[in-house]
Amino acid sequence: MEKMIFANQKMYFNELKEVEKFQEDMKDYKDKFVVIPSDIYLQSFLNKNFIVGAQNVSGESEGAYTGQTSAKSLKDLNVKYIMIGHYEVRNQYNEDNNLIQRKIDEALKNNLQVILCVGETIEEKINGKTKNVIKKELEHLNINKNVIISYEPVWAIASNITPTNEEIENIVNYIKELKNTKVLYGGSVSPENIEILNKIPNLNGFLLGSKALKSSNLKKIIEVVK
Repeated sequence: MEKMIFANQKMYFNELKEVEKFQEDMKDYKDKFVVIPSDIYLQSFLNKNFIVGAQNVSGESEGAYTGQTSAKSLKDLNVKYIMIGHYEVRNQYNEDNNLIQRKIDEALKNNLQVILCVGETIEEKINGKTKNVIKKELEHLNINKNVIISYEPVWAIASNITPTNEEIENIVNYIKELKNTKVLYGGSVSPENIEILNKIPNLNGFLLGSKALKSSNLKKIIEVVK
């Protein structure tokens, strides 16, 4: 089965000219990865026939929720994927499992596929609590085959440090035991380590961050994975 590649652009591109340069550079690869840009650039990528995901979604269907975006609106744009539970969002907005579940429900109700992020902090890793953290994040969630889980150890995000292949494989298998679904790895995936990471068995793909902003990096990663 072909592995999936998701490129989370976070809030790094803040001018249309940056976005358009990236689009031009990646035009021959547009069917080989899913781009997850800032909401303001969703339509620009859709207009150029990229496969597109959104970085977040509201847990409500509609109403007086200033600054929020509904799953129905994203579906109407032809967005295919929704990223939910990224650590940066969980941490900054104090998201708990009840809100995560409402977001998942809204996404699935609107036939969107979910990328659900889970992972432990460095303190939790040192104290041997990785599996306990992931179990707590997952065990009470009601999900189905349209939810892809991305294992993103918090300490690896933007740190240039990654777990060993054996550590990742162990957690990937544990997640699949908890929830029978596809699993990605994310956390400092780069052109320098992709060949090693791509050898992990039972892994369904990668969620990339800042290393994928540069088109030459993303192309190399795609060529290795695909």
